[in-house]
Amino acid sequence: MLEFVRGLYQPRTPEALREHLVSALRELVSGGIAASGSVDLGTAVQARTARADPPEFASPEFDAIVTRYASETPMFVHFERTRTEQFARWSDLLPMSQFLRSALYNEAYRPMAVRDWCSLLFYCGLNQLEGIGVALHKQIPDAHRDILVSISPHLRQAFRLAHTNSALFEIASMSSGANCRERGLIVIDLDGTITMETSSANRLLEKFFSKRPVRGLPDQLAQWISRSDEILRKATDVPDVQRPLVVAREGNRLTVHLLSKPQQNFLVLEEHRSAIDPAALESLPLTRRESEILAYVAAGKTNPEIGIILGISPRTVSKHLEHILDGLCVDTRTAAAAMALEAANSA
Repeated sequence: MLEFVRGLYQPRTPEALREHLVSALRELVSGGIAASGSVDLGTAVQARTARADPPEFASPEFDAIVTRYASETPMFVHFERTRTEQFARWSDLLPMSQFLRSALYNEAYRPMAVRDWCSLLFYCGLNQLEGIGVALHKQIPDAHRDILVSISPHLRQAFRLAHTNSALFEIASMSSGANCRERGLIVIDLDGTITMETSSANRLLEKFFSKRPVRGLPDQLAQWISRSDEILRKATDVPDVQRPLVVAREGNRLTVHLLSKPQQNFLVLEEHRSAIDPAALESLPLTRRESEILAYVAAGKTNPEIGIILGISPRTVSKHLEHILDGLCVDTRTAAAAMALEAANSA
């Protein structure tokens, strides 16, 4: 399991990570099937299997069936209700006798002789869910489910890093050029020597750190890298997820992701606005209260959290959110959040 977790923190593109996981998960959990894919939550839900073993699960025909019955898929229903980004076993979510009678099961999974899945869904973009799952021809054992639950945070982090850093491999061969200079990327030898740093990365370090050695990294950043490396290297059990370093300054925040290869560390730097000012949403057809609530929705807050912040009940928040969705002519809070971010960035 430790080897599996360590392998997740190597720099990969999303496509390469999916391919790696399909084989790695089958070694970690002795199952019959592993698959990775995505769910598009745009104007219409669209499921797509990117990698699968056996490959029949990555066919357009299979994806069409799953898309047609997405609202009946146990994991998707569970995720929509709870927003829990953790592996869950289908047989824990509803009586299997009920699922085995469903059209989804009989059209998609019965032909593959699948009886149970343990799968994970999580956001990887405002309108995109990433999914990974392991299936058996019988109920998945508790021990297998528990292993998958324990690695859920690492899988989410690995996918988010892969999506953020899809161009990461370019930096091994790029030492100049406009594309390279536009990205906040730093390459570091294991002794801490910077071997490449883009102009964007230099600008962000100067903006967010008050002191920096002439030829090195700011102390806070160097110490964070050292601690992260040591935790992963010395772990004897499943380690905590390798979280990014976040530094806030003047209403903005810098997020630094760390990825490792045997002889190098890679830093990817991203700048974000810390929060949306409700005043920046005045272009949207919303009341002041609705703009406040939408700003918190875009920041990832749940209805109970928003209710505590604003001193209102979660039910009142839910009612406001219904009006927000109607006013913006969208169906999901994810789509509303996307509109809020677009409006704020245009303000």
